[in-house]
Amino acid sequence: MSIPVEFSRPLAAEAVPPGGMSLRLAASPAECVLLARRFELIGLTRLEGEVRVEPVGATGSIHLAGQLSADVVQQCVVTLEPVPARVEAEFDRLFSQDLPEEAPGEVEIDPEAEAPEPLVGHQLDLGEVLAEELSLALDPYPRSPDADRLLAELQGPQAREARMPFAPLDTLRRH
Repeated sequence: MSIPVEFSRPLAAEAVPPGGMSLRLAASPAECVLLARRFELIGLTRLEGEVRVEPVGATGSIHLAGQLSADVVQQCVVTLEPVPARVEAEFDRLFSQDLPEEAPGEVEIDPEAEAPEPLVGHQLDLGEVLAEELSLALDPYPRSPDADRLLAELQGPQAREARMPFAPLDTLRRH
């Protein structure tokens, strides 16, 4: 069973010339609506990206670097009001066709090394890569400009006491 991809721009690994290639991608309004639903956004009016795709040696690996720009509307985690934002992000990923399914025995992982991702079916979906990078670049806790004021009003004097947990001890010390 395949998972539907809202913003698909497949690229066959064999189609990448030895010198690499640059591409511009843009999601259609219908794709933006589907991506907004997927990422639980109030709205996504624009998603664009520029990518540079280059083969890496004779290993069947592909290096993908680029940047994306999007206009999103998220829901404030405090007030539930719409919070519009422009998302800008750069990314750099490596894909390989030659990844073992399972490694025999122990595996040592170098945390500093760039770990390739699997290139399934000799194709790379550039649209899905852009969608994944957008999801990583979104603010996980969007807040409206009124969020702090509203929290202060709702919490009142108890909030001040919570920020100063040792205040009662200070009054005892003075007596």
